[in-house]
Amino acid sequence: MIRLLKRSPSGDFELISFNNDDPPPYAILSHTWTEGQEVTYNELVAGTGKDKAGYDKIRFCMDRAAEDGLEYSWVDTCCIDKSTSDELSTAINSMFRWYQRATKCYVYLSDVQVPDEVTDAQAFRITWEGAFQRSRWFTRGWTLQELLAPATVEFFSRECKRLGSRVSLEQEIHKITKIPIRALRGQSLTEFDVEERMSWVVKRTTTLKEDKVYCLLGIFRVFLPLIYGEGEAYATLRLREEIQRRQEGRGIESLQDLTVSSLLPFPRNELFTGREDQLQFLEQFLLPNTHRRMTIYGLGGCGKSALALEFAYRALVRHTRRLVFWVPAISQENFKLAYREIGIRLRIPGIADDNADIKQLVKDALSSDSTGHWLMIVDNADDLGVLMGGAGGNLGSARLHDYLPYSNRGKILFTTRSRRVAGDLTQNHALELHDMSIAKAEARQLLARRISKPALLSNEKAVNKLLEILTYLPLAIVQAAAFMNQNNISVSGYISLLQKAGTENDLFGEHFEDPSRYREMESTIAKTWYVSFDQIQRQDPLAAEYLSFMACIDRINIPQSLLPPKGSLVQQAKAIGTLKGYAFITERQQALQKLESETFFDMHRLVHMASEWWLDGHDEQKAWIAEAAARLKELIPYGGYERKEAWTTYLPHAIHMTRLDGTLDDITRASLLDRIGRCQASLGQYSAAETAHRQVLSWREKTLGKEHDRTLASMNEVGQALSDQGKYEEAESMNRQTLARYEKVLGAEHPDTLTSMSNLALVLGRQGKYEEAE
Repeated sequence: MIRLLKRSPSGDFELISFNNDDPPPYAILSHTWTEGQEVTYNELVAGTGKDKAGYDKIRFCMDRAAEDGLEYSWVDTCCIDKSTSDELSTAINSMFRWYQRATKCYVYLSDVQVPDEVTDAQAFRITWEGAFQRSRWFTRGWTLQELLAPATVEFFSRECKRLGSRVSLEQEIHKITKIPIRALRGQSLTEFDVEERMSWVVKRTTTLKEDKVYCLLGIFRVFLPLIYGEGEAYATLRLREEIQRRQEGRGIESLQDLTVSSLLPFPRNELFTGREDQLQFLEQFLLPNTHRRMTIYGLGGCGKSALALEFAYRALVRHTRRLVFWVPAISQENFKLAYREIGIRLRIPGIADDNADIKQLVKDALSSDSTGHWLMIVDNADDLGVLMGGAGGNLGSARLHDYLPYSNRGKILFTTRSRRVAGDLTQNHALELHDMSIAKAEARQLLARRISKPALLSNEKAVNKLLEILTYLPLAIVQAAAFMNQNNISVSGYISLLQKAGTENDLFGEHFEDPSRYREMESTIAKTWYVSFDQIQRQDPLAAEYLSFMACIDRINIPQSLLPPKGSLVQQAKAIGTLKGYAFITERQQALQKLESETFFDMHRLVHMASEWWLDGHDEQKAWIAEAAARLKELIPYGGYERKEAWTTYLPHAIHMTRLDGTLDDITRASLLDRIGRCQASLGQYSAAETAHRQVLSWREKTLGKEHDRTLASMNEVGQALSDQGKYEEAESMNRQTLARYEKVLGAEHPDTLTSMSNLALVLGRQGKYEEAE
């Protein structure tokens, strides 16, 4: 059992008990105790102790958690009834896991003060660095596990000002504690030998001698009964004996005890039909001692993703202890977001830290046999450049393909349109879905299951003709059925509309892909798309506007809150229902439930493509791109942490827009990139932030001039991104250039000049050039 704090309707705090294995998301406080000033369990229950200094710490933790979207918090002083020895013993043995499972850990440093006039403590470290290095928090025994166990650790001053995170302050923490940076970055503690881990607590102190040993239980993943009075030496002996016994008895603790069954984007499609031969073939892929990677390939719209999704759910049903993950490979950003969700669900240490190497952390975790059996589906691996190319087109950087895990217990299934990609990814281990996408009987069965009124299928001759026109393509069949359901039209009536759409479809002709085998397939989708869209324009203009807007942003993970705020709530709900009803969009299921009030949608590649073509053909594309860009500028801030969970979902769409060729004006692109770079910096994605700010800087230097205030602001951002990555020599050079321009344009005493000087001093200090820094 774990007790968590929750704010009651009256504004006070109450304790709620949860199952130890499945608590809700919560924040956790780390601090040092002040004798007689901490609020105890009994005092909190009785509603007393509000005059104690410790009550302010509880309030700080709850307030900060609320800002981070967390309803619950855990504070050691009042969430454990220490008057009961059994509960205290259980709590101490559970403590490491409680910190490890916390969504956020806030370290409150009561002996680190920041002057009132300093609003951004992180930018003026010189005002508190000395106190930080001397803080009592780094000398206490129990704070060792509180530093290493949580996924995210953030440090705050006495005034509740954020000083930084375990990652942004890793160099300083390493110097103070002598703990390797690899451990601070979340590497499994089992990678460090026993004596090294023992050394981390040598210079720390505890109130009770035995606690100097007991505070190491979680570090070594062992459990011991507490015997206060046995002394440090005997407690150390028992700890070493238990470590040896555990090492001889079993390996690393399995992650399969975690509640992490799947990260699938969509619920199971109960209308799925056919493909039994292919499913049985894929089932053999899961058997031990078979190849670890396989690809499903075939034309767009032939049902690759649908087949993979059904296979994933069957794998879950038949292999209940298997972990199943879904990773879209349409872009670097979507790949990384999916990996982050995997890392959070697996509770990988350090996954939520600033500047965390998310892809490497997830790869390492899944490559370890301790994770157990897993299946990863890498969907839409159509562009070999996304998986095989370096980040940002940099040939020297790691490829996404290099971050795919290898394990004897893991399997990876790719889906792609390209035979070449299939060969490069898995050689001969591939399953082709042929041009005649599904057999005639299966196509008829799919249509029958999708049609809500069987009477619409009474004309068998017309049904056969329709399926032939649709070339038995599953996506086209689904769209045709959706239209007939929405409009209560017969098969013959729909065929007439398709024949009329044949002439309208000429506007798509210039967009058809090569080779020629794609032409018929894309022509079919374009026809079914046009018939549906033409009807939507007449029936539901807001739905048509939504579709036009979606055509300009990324087609994966579209938040409903990003759509234009037009019409009433009823009209908005109707418009979304229309697009879902016509099978133009699919609602995603949220694996992590980070934003309970938000709904996300995906759009099939061919639907997205047809929508783009229609806008282009009707000279409406630039206008809709301008509207989408304006909406993104409205919703995405210039960095910071307010509403972070919301704006993080908008970023991939902004990035997508900045990559559109010839349709977005340079001023808007620079404005979006500026926001993107600052947000990426707030997320700790410093390398990406540098890339974004360099693009803005290049444009501003050419357009506004090298001495314009916005150009100088971009130079500052580039310098900060370089410094955050530890590229101190480059950062120094950039900051010197910036300072020189500020002094020339604004003068030596201008506040912006002084800020620039402070940035340079900070970079010099990090290189040990203390005299120059002063």
